Amino acid sequence: MKIIEKIRTENVSVGLRVSRLFFVLTDLTNVDPMYQYSLDFFKHIFAMTLKSAEEAGIDKTKRAEKRAYWVNEFTRRLYSNVSRSLFQRHILLFSFLLCLKIIDENLLLTEGGLNLLELRFLMAGATQVDITKPNPSGEDGWLSDKAWLSILEMSTKFDTFKGFDDDFITNVSHWEKIYNSSSP
Repeated sequence: MKIIEKIRTENVSVGLRVSRLFFVLTDLTNVDPMYQYSLDFFKHIFAMTLKSAEEAGIDKTKRAEKRAYWVNEFTRRLYSNVSRSLFQRHILLFSFLLCLKIIDENLLLTEGGLNLLELRFLMAGATQVDITKPNPSGEDGWLSDKAWLSILEMSTKFDTFKGFDDDFITNVSHWEKIYNSSSP
């Protein structure tokens, strides 16, 4: 019984990645109802990943290397198999959803996962409507009021961006160069 518990504990990282990516697949039905993948399809990809470790020459005694291989190879195989079945316009969205799940998984232990407020801000943009500081580019300047509102809201809502609005005002000419650059 202790051997089984030890193996289970060692492979938690694999199980975490695999189970989280399953829910990316189930979320795809929200994009298009045609995107419904069976559990058998998912399990088949996982089984093929487990078998491929031997074919790839991964030493059975190097357990950490084998687990890393399984995680990476399963992610690659899932992406490859699912992408083939998606409309071209949905592949980028699928890639983004996979990335979000993986980033969330990586931050799970250290920060409790993705900051959902920051993610919502990224997806929906600013909701602030009052300009508390004048737009530093002036009226009808290169920076739209909507973009300026986003900077103001970021600066007040998120600790990471505290003071960014003041820094932006101080360095507005540098930001304008970046904005106008063809390769920022």
